[in-house]
Amino acid sequence: MKKRCLDACKKFARHFGYCAAFPEGLDFDQDEYADELLKCIKDNFDYTIEKYGTKIPEKKPYPTIFID
Repeated sequence: MKKRCLDACKKFARHFGYCAAFPEGLDFDQDEYADELLKCIKDNFDYTIEKYGTKIPEKKPYPTIFID
């Protein structure tokens, strides 16, 4: 993975709290994908949900019982 694409993925994950789905297939334009992730961050809206099928994880509360 190109450094630019990897950095965009990290920024996306830090901004939204989850990782974006990748395009189908192993051979995709990583620069275009990085631009889309950076656009999502700039607009504060996740466009990858519709385009790539990103699933937003459910927020689950911490357990109240801890086993020691």
